[in-house]
Amino acid sequence: MKSRAVELMPLALAASAAPLGTRRIVPSSPASRRMRVTFNGETLSAWCLVIDARSADEKREDLERGALKGSTAVFFQGHAQRPTDAYPFTSALAVLSLSGITAVPVCDTPYGTDPAWRGDNGKTVALMEVVRAALKPLGIRVQGCPPPAAGPVLVDAMPVDDGTCSLASGIMAMGWSHGGILARRFAHAYPKCVSALGQVCPAGYERLTPLGLTGRFAAEALRISKITAGSHSLDALRSALGFTRGLTGDVARSLLSAASSRFPARGVRALLDIRDCSLLCDSTNFGVPGLTRVAVAFGRDDTCMSPKRILGTDDPAGLTPEVAERFREAYFADLPGDASLRVHILPGTHLGPVTHSRDYARTILESLGELVCDRGPGGAA
Repeated sequence: MKSRAVELMPLALAASAAPLGTRRIVPSSPASRRMRVTFNGETLSAWCLVIDARSADEKREDLERGALKGSTAVFFQGHAQRPTDAYPFTSALAVLSLSGITAVPVCDTPYGTDPAWRGDNGKTVALMEVVRAALKPLGIRVQGCPPPAAGPVLVDAMPVDDGTCSLASGIMAMGWSHGGILARRFAHAYPKCVSALGQVCPAGYERLTPLGLTGRFAAEALRISKITAGSHSLDALRSALGFTRGLTGDVARSLLSAASSRFPARGVRALLDIRDCSLLCDSTNFGVPGLTRVAVAFGRDDTCMSPKRILGTDDPAGLTPEVAERFREAYFADLPGDASLRVHILPGTHLGPVTHSRDYARTILESLGELVCDRGPGGAA
């Protein structure tokens, strides 16, 4: 087996003649860390992938500064995806972002004793602690993070204490599909930590029943399988396998938890997840008055989260200032007047972030003011 030190992703921003200390590189085979999260009367399985693309020089500069150059990208996957799925996109976020770091947290759906912290409400709490625990070994602490709202949260049987970490970082919350809702929840729940929100092919912009959403997702998956028989067939297969593996694991652990805890209702976690994925998100339920930048990118050919239905157009040329303003008024009414909100229609289906990973990553980061602008050796080309 080849060493990871020499297996570098093709998108690594490293000129062949650049000194090693200036190169931004990421491993070709990502590995996530598994954790156990305990709160609200139950223990959940969780995972987090941290991609640190910073060069040796950047790490030294960050230490001298006492902070990362930009915000850490915290990316929430689509429904039932695992942290290592969509790796071309998440690694592009790391390579192209100012901070050079992406964290991808995932956890089972909470269904503890207090109903207030079940589903995505509880995920928001658990995933923040997972992110903090995953960044701590890099010496990074999340700025402005309050104590967990759901009470004590343990990660691997210990509370997370990142107070002694030497590097401070804010967060730009990002999400794909259902993860787009989680990203918005995250920005709503942690206004002192999250200053920017980025969403790709996001859920949350239509009022749907869980059954209606399931039908749309199934129809989009079938359509994608027919139109990706060419260059992107492997991308589609990997995504489908990731979804299947994730959903199977979620259901199996839910049933096991229901049996071992003698709490049968825990067996319906997967249904609760689908309900949360069909939620309409706007400023009446998830206000984000603390954000300074928002970027939302829809896939032009996405029939599941269709820009035609949501925006009234699937043509990038149709994204007039009037269309953008209507979108802002409908979903981000409490966003400050001086805050930036940019809406995009990019190539691709609901798998756009996978099949056109670099386009989506660059567009979102640029709109959030977090695109690395160094174009020298090891910089963004």
